[in-house]
Parts: sequence; C-alpha cells; structure tokens
Amino acid sequence: MGAPQSTPHLPPEVSWRGDRWSLTTARTFRGFGAGALSVVFALDLARGGLTPVQIGVVLGLAMGAAALWAILIPGRLGWLPHRSLFLLGALAVFGGGLLLWYDVANPWALLPALFLGGIVAGGADISPLGALEQGALARVVSDQGRTRAFATYNLAGYIGTAAGALIAGPLSVARLDLGGIPTGPRDVTFLLYAAVGLALVPVYLHLSLPATSRTGAGKTRRLSPQSRGPIRRLSGLFSVDALGGGMTANALVSYFLVLRFGATPATIGIILSIANVAAGVSLVLAVPLARRFGLVNTMVFTHIPSSVLLILFGFTPSILFAALAWVARATLSQMDVPTRQSYTQAIVPREEGAAAAGYTTAARSAQALGSPISGALFAVGGPWLAGPFALAGSIKIAYDLVLFHGFRHRRPPEESVRTPADPGGGRPASTEDEHG
Repeated sequence: MGAPQSTPHLPPEVSWRGDRWSLTTARTFRGFGAGALSVVFALDLARGGLTPVQIGVVLGLAMGAAALWAILIPGRLGWLPHRSLFLLGALAVFGGGLLLWYDVANPWALLPALFLGGIVAGGADISPLGALEQGALARVVSDQGRTRAFATYNLAGYIGTAAGALIAGPLSVARLDLGGIPTGPRDVTFLLYAAVGLALVPVYLHLSLPATSRTGAGKTRRLSPQSRGPIRRLSGLFSVDALGGGMTANALVSYFLVLRFGATPATIGIILSIANVAAGVSLVLAVPLARRFGLVNTMVFTHIPSSVLLILFGFTPSILFAALAWVARATLSQMDVPTRQSYTQAIVPREEGAAAAGYTTAARSAQALGSPISGALFAVGGPWLAGPFALAGSIKIAYDLVLFHGFRHRRPPEESVRTPADPGGGRPASTEDEHG
C-alpha cells in the first residue's frame, strides 16, 4: 500500500490574493445596489404617501437594523462558519429588495425588509456584510499594505455606487407588475437591489481564506479586555460622526434636491454618480497622505474642510452650485474611510478584526437618530431645509477635534515598529497566528 498522497494546495499568498479580489468584487456589487437605492428610496416612500418625518424614521430604522446585525453577526454568531455568515447577509439583501419591490409603502412589507438588516439606506457602508468583509480583508494583508488594500476595496465600492446611482434615475420610471399580486409602487430598482443579493452568493462561496473556517486561527473571536477600551472609545467617537452622517445620508440628499430645486431622479442620479467618482479619487489620494502624515492626521485634516463644504451645501442658491459643492465635498470627505477602517484593524489582533469592525460599524447606528431630525426640519421647510447640513457639519468638526486629541499618540504598527518578517508584524499580541 503506497504512502498517502498529500492534498495539493495553493501557497497562502495566492489564496489570499484571490480572496482580496473576491472581497473587492463583493464591495463593488454592494455599492452598486446602495447607489441605486439612495436615489429612489426616499422618493418612492414619498410617492407612497409618507411624510418627511416618517421618511426620516424609516431611514433611521434601516440604518439601526443594519448596524445591530453588524455587531450581532460577528460578535454573537461567531461560532458559525464565516462563509455561512456572509451568505446570510447576502440573502438579507435579496429578501429586503424583494419586499421593497412588493410595496415599499406597505408596513407589512417595509418593516420586515428593514429588520432583515440588508437595506443600506445611508451613504456609509453600515451593514453586517461590511463588518465581515473588513475583518476578513485585514487578515490577508500586511500592516504596510493594509491602508492601500482598504483604499482599493472602498474605491471599488464607490465605483459601484456611482454606476448604481446613474442607472437608478432612468430606471425609476419603470414598473414590473405580476398578475394576481396586489398592486404596489413596483419600482424595478428594488428588484435590481434584490438581484445584487443573489449575485453576492457565488462571490462569497469563492472565498477560501482561513478566516472563512470554523476552526483554528480562522475563527472569529470577541474583543479581548486589552482591545475593548480603545475600540469602545473609537466607537463612541464614530457614533458622533455618524449622527451627522445620518442627517445627510444620500437618500436624504436626493430628497433635499427635490424639495429645494425640484430636481428629477435622473439629475439626482448624475450628481450622486459624479460625487461617488470624486469620492473614489479621494480614496486613492488617502494612501500616500496616510503614509506621509499618518492615519489619524489624514482622517482629521481632510475631514474638517469637507465638513465646511457640507455646511455650505445647504445654503447653495441653485442646483448647479449645489452639485459643485457636493462633488467638492466628496473629493475630501471619504479620505477618512480607508484610514478609519485600517486604523481600527491595526490596533487589535487579527482574529478580533471582524468583532472590532462590527462594534465600530454598529456604533454608526447613530445615523438612525440623524434621519428623523432631518425629516422634521424638511417638514418645516423654508430656511430650515438647510438646517440638517449646518448641524451635521458642525457635529462632524467637533468629532474630528476630539478624535485628534484622543488618538494622535496611539500609532498603528506601520507608523512605529516595523517587522518585515511577518505580515502582521507590530500587531497587538495574539495567542494565534493564522499565517503559521
């Protein structure tokens, strides 16, 4: 009887490279769905008879439910195989889109769609899938390459978002009615969103990284006592930033442009699409800036001028100036996204990355509080239409100043001790090393 044959396998770096592409592809698909949803969601709710305040509450519920699942899935359900968690999230996107298509203004369809956690109603990536992807991505890159990997990952998402916003405008006039089913708004855009959930399934099935395993270093672990302090402080600060973000979510920006200037969905789609391309450029620029000035400095000193532009946006006199202000803001406002994600992953052990991303993502559920505030100000009308943008910009500037004061001395590994032998060199101590 011959010697047992060993199972051939790819070198780890080859497998990890494939997983990076899979995660980036998934982010592109999800961005496409979110971009399409941002153009039509609030408008379809208004067409269904909801008031501005009710629209704000609905958007808040969507953000809050997505953020709740973002912390429950990696934190409480971490005993499940990682791939299973990804697939559950993809099915939530599919189910949510299908329910919204059935009747976006019917509470019996709308509320289950929201509480599935797959409806991304804000501009930020607040979702359980975002938390899982960020934790997985951090485990297959080196400390030195982490920020670039997150920039590429988010760039793909913004390209997808731009494409989704561009398509949603003309698509929003289309309807698909099926015989025998009670009539609802039937916006085809929601079916497109559901299709994104189905498209994610084969992408997640293709994942092969150790992080998708139930055993060994691949398992998801809750935060250790050493990690809880800084992650909780970051989460608290991110919640303040998110409160401002919730007041100016893309769906609300679309609604503002309609209320203030009478913009059409096609015009809104073009504006948001160009803004997302500009945001993608800012992600690329964030990498050399972070390398030169550090992650925290890049997060803060690009975010403050973007918040000033956010305030000005609310007072623009025409749709042209509003578009210019929103695009200008987009060129700066997203530089903190890959740097924030990279910094969060840098200060915890690798196997705690998904849990850390879940906590910081869930903290951004404060967006849920911002949307009703904007809805109330929109309902008053007149000069109060600019209120959400002035208030949000002021909150964000305060967040930046406090973040800089509290974390400017806590540097990630690549900005202090560099250890070239191990991709995780300089990372906080861990009891497990998934790279062997």
